[in-house]
Amino acid sequence: MSFETSYPYAASLGFLAGTARVATLGNNPLINTATQPEDVWAGATLGVLNGIDHRFIPLPTSAVSMEVVSDSANDTAAGTGARTVVIGYLTSDYTAKSVVLVLNGLTPVALPEPAIRVNTLVVATSGTRGDNNAGNISVRLAGGAGATYKYLTPGVGFERSSLYTVPKGSSFDLISIMFCINRTDTVDRSAKFSLCNQSSSGRLIKGLQVSCTTTQPYRHEADGCPLISYAATTDVWLRCEAVNNNNTDVVGSMFGIQRNSGPFTEYYNRQV
Repeated sequence: MSFETSYPYAASLGFLAGTARVATLGNNPLINTATQPEDVWAGATLGVLNGIDHRFIPLPTSAVSMEVVSDSANDTAAGTGARTVVIGYLTSDYTAKSVVLVLNGLTPVALPEPAIRVNTLVVATSGTRGDNNAGNISVRLAGGAGATYKYLTPGVGFERSSLYTVPKGSSFDLISIMFCINRTDTVDRSAKFSLCNQSSSGRLIKGLQVSCTTTQPYRHEADGCPLISYAATTDVWLRCEAVNNNNTDVVGSMFGIQRNSGPFTEYYNRQV
């Protein structure tokens, strides 16, 4: 018996050598007309901190020393909150690595080496079944006097950021994007979003701008081929350009396939 399957499904299941599924889910819970535009990430709620405007995701131009820390003493090795986290980061030459770090509550824990980007921050283990992090967990510039690069709010378990940076030696095929507005009251809201990408040299392109409302979310799905392919070292993220009302809570997500820049084995037709 034989069957056929699509490229993204086959890659997500590991049927295609040199590929991996990538999904980002960003949330910015509070955008006002006076603070727009803002990027779609949880860290925007930090506002201006240490002289850094966190409405926009900080993007270092070179690798920096980073640390992870919680604002709750319960996020520690023997605590009731998060005990360990997995951090996926890129080194100075954009090589992808990951590390499991044991949290130490209010005391920062250093990443093993300087990083130029952090792609993921996820709770790996926690002290209470069914629970996650007790406090806000930040991946920030070492010493705490600079930018915050990832921000994980209490009880969520993973950082809500729309940013993905393509590692060295890889390409990123964008398969779908989604924007929506969370309803928090009876007010109908609308927002305009951009799909942003920036090269390692700092060239910013807004390739798509779309609007949605509280009752009409927006989704763009590939039909047979990727919407667009991004080269290695490219930053890709979502930005909310404008809202029509204060207290707007927005969500944006991307799904795609990371693949080796060279040829990869295809299994569209498999015999079972």
